[in-house]
Amino acid sequence: MLQVMPPIRAWLDSIGSPYGGPGHMIDPLAHAHMNLVGGVVLLAMCVTFYLLPIFTGKNIYSIRLVKHTFWWVSTGVYSFYIIQMTFGIWEGLLLHSNPQDMPSVHRFYGPAMAISGTTMAIGFCTFLANVFLTMKSPATHDVNPEQDQPAASSNGKSNTF
Repeated sequence: MLQVMPPIRAWLDSIGSPYGGPGHMIDPLAHAHMNLVGGVVLLAMCVTFYLLPIFTGKNIYSIRLVKHTFWWVSTGVYSFYIIQMTFGIWEGLLLHSNPQDMPSVHRFYGPAMAISGTTMAIGFCTFLANVFLTMKSPATHDVNPEQDQPAASSNGKSNTF
């Protein structure tokens, strides 16, 4: 955790961390979102996908949606982190050198964050849809986590691409 090292902490404090300004984008925003969404929320989603079949006796509706959930949320979280870090450092450097140029840089922040947030939202929606569709599906007693895998053909070979 670089933000606790004295020279880095002093620089972050000089640009507004954690109370506002560009430093706020780095610590606590980027740091907290990486931990909470990137760690805790993905863990909760994985635990849900693991326990839902056990508690309900139903197969997960779509393993493909599980994979989409993981990749959309992970991509969104990492892009959020990179955007926060990039704009925090960039605007922090401008705050010390050319504060009048900050608005010209900050105008890119909103659209970049919208793309990142939308990417995470797609992952959250695929998660919720998969859980909802799993709950609405008929009960099965043989919980098979590989249900989205193609069945073997009559010649014993898998029907994969």
